[in-house]
Amino acid sequence: MMGTTGNPGERMHDIPPRLLAAITRSPVKARLFGADTYLREAAWTFADHVDDVLGTALCVLKPDAAVGRRYGTAVEALRDHGFRPVDVLRVRHSRLTIRETWRFQLNFADRERIATMDLYLRSLDSVLLVLRDERHRPGAVPASVRLASLKGPATAELRRPEHLRERLGALNGLFNFVHTADEPIDVLRDLGLLLEEGDRIRVRTRILARHDASEEARRVFDAIESATPPHDLDPERSWQRLTRSAAPAGETARARAAGRTVTATELLRAAQHSDADPADLWDLLSVLTTSVRFNTPGIERLFPNVLLSAWEEDPR
Repeated sequence: MMGTTGNPGERMHDIPPRLLAAITRSPVKARLFGADTYLREAAWTFADHVDDVLGTALCVLKPDAAVGRRYGTAVEALRDHGFRPVDVLRVRHSRLTIRETWRFQLNFADRERIATMDLYLRSLDSVLLVLRDERHRPGAVPASVRLASLKGPATAELRRPEHLRERLGALNGLFNFVHTADEPIDVLRDLGLLLEEGDRIRVRTRILARHDASEEARRVFDAIESATPPHDLDPERSWQRLTRSAAPAGETARARAAGRTVTATELLRAAQHSDADPADLWDLLSVLTTSVRFNTPGIERLFPNVLLSAWEEDPR
């Protein structure tokens, strides 16, 4: 990566070029992520174990998977595709971790979408599953790339029955229950971002030992579900329940029931109001996620998604 002086020999980071070449097929990602502290820290932990990183995938089960009771279905679907947890960690997103996790994707996200992500992802713990791909072989497509392809398209009409989003019953662009790392470079960056050094070392130890964390995952799921009331995540039922609320969200819902058009901005204002009722949150999120504008028109991605075909065509 060329530095500010224009000297091709000037280095902007200490990540070995061979490591970058092994973990991404995107030159843009290699350039952007290479100078990223999260990736550098993860590289310090995992650089000597590249083959094991290539056989590792990440799947984050988001808060809607807890209230929507999708944990069991998710683990079953992952197991059917040959993925087994070697570690499981509870992660509570903050305003900062949301923006850092999706730093290179939020440049085109609408402000309403970002505000909704803040409400939604900070509401409960997410569950980070570190997965071993039991079908991975040296020279094959990396585990993270295979899992990303199995997640399926965001557009429901394009999904197939075996896709993870289809099996989980993804509801919209936000309530899709899972986040996966697209490539090995994303696996490392997410581990560097979300985990302290001690946790990263534990993950490394468990990956190398091929630890089975299935029982630990079940206990984590049980603990979260026992403290989290279920929700149907149904927008129309949520509107009906909100009409009975004494909080600002109730006023908004009753105005809609009387025939007035309610905007996502009004819903966000009700959710963020000092008199908001915490009991209304998932009803509000259920209607918000179907109301917000997802992307800002005319803004391009920093880089295109790296698809399975890129790795199949360039195995290196």
